[in-house]
Amino acid sequence: MQENSKKLLSLGLLVPLLVIIIAFSPLSSDNSLASSTWTGTTTYWANVRTGPSTSNSIVTAYAPGTNITVYATVSGQVVWGGISNWYRISSLSSSPRYIYSGLVSATTSTSGGSPSPTATGKEIIVSLSREWMWAYQNGAEVYNSPVMTGRPALATPTGTYHVFLKLHPTTFTSPWPVGSPYWYPPTFINYALEWRAGGFFLHDSWWHSVYGPGTNGWHYDPKFGWQWGTHGCIAMPLNAAAWLYNWAPIGTLVQVNP
Repeated sequence: MQENSKKLLSLGLLVPLLVIIIAFSPLSSDNSLASSTWTGTTTYWANVRTGPSTSNSIVTAYAPGTNITVYATVSGQVVWGGISNWYRISSLSSSPRYIYSGLVSATTSTSGGSPSPTATGKEIIVSLSREWMWAYQNGAEVYNSPVMTGRPALATPTGTYHVFLKLHPTTFTSPWPVGSPYWYPPTFINYALEWRAGGFFLHDSWWHSVYGPGTNGWHYDPKFGWQWGTHGCIAMPLNAAAWLYNWAPIGTLVQVNP
């Protein structure tokens, strides 16, 4: 009887210990972040770190053009441009390795990404699953930027379009009445390119400081607090909108992919 009591006592102490170990293990915490994997390429020299912050140790450094596989996106330190996303580039069952998202351009995705551009002319490609924009000229990439697209209730439409109106500056006026959850006050915009009738623009948005994966949903902006994505437009940082406005003439093809 005493021996059985000792066994039960040992088991009772072991179970809570196992719960604590599992709860605080890296695999457990990162599994909640996992989605489909996708591939990308480093656009600059990029440090690979043990965590999503510049205070974490550097494991190695990747040269521009290094291909990587992204297993998860996490919120970490904002390094520049208001971007807080970091990409985990190691599998969830191995030691954590992270790269700052501002140094990576998406290339493919298991859930849909950027396809190959056409061979001639200027083309803007936007991926809703990656929340990213690429600009191509004669088939060669000349620019890319994180963007923010429509919230789930006001999703950005997919398809092939063309820029048919350019405004600099302009003021956006809400098509929804006061009292609607989608209403917004008259809003100053520096650069706007309309690509679909009904007020669908590529434009800057001074009231956001974070762009990229996850920003079309309910997300935390370190400067402006909790926010939804856009009302259907494709928003981007001011420098990206200025560059796009000066580069893309009326008639530029706009391809919006899932």
